[in-house]
Amino acid sequence: MDGQAIYDRKQAEALRQEQVFERALAELEIEKRRKLAGGYAVMAAAYTFEPAVTKNGWLAKSVRLSKLLLVTIVGVVPNYYVAMQLLN
Repeated sequence: MDGQAIYDRKQAEALRQEQVFERALAELEIEKRRKLAGGYAVMAAAYTFEPAVTKNGWLAKSVRLSKLLLVTIVGVVPNYYVAMQLLN
């Protein structure tokens, strides 16, 4: 083997390692952007419920109604089942 063949292999390996490194950095950047986008999506969803917090608009009214219905159901249904079991 001559010195040129060894140099070419070293240069080729160095080039391959550089490509692998750049690909890995690109994948890390993509993952970072995905996480960041997910955070923005969560905050956007939270901001859509802002009218419900400030008690303005139809969303606030529907949230209040659903709370009342859920509390009523949670309070009434178990008592109803217990009463039905005791009466039988």
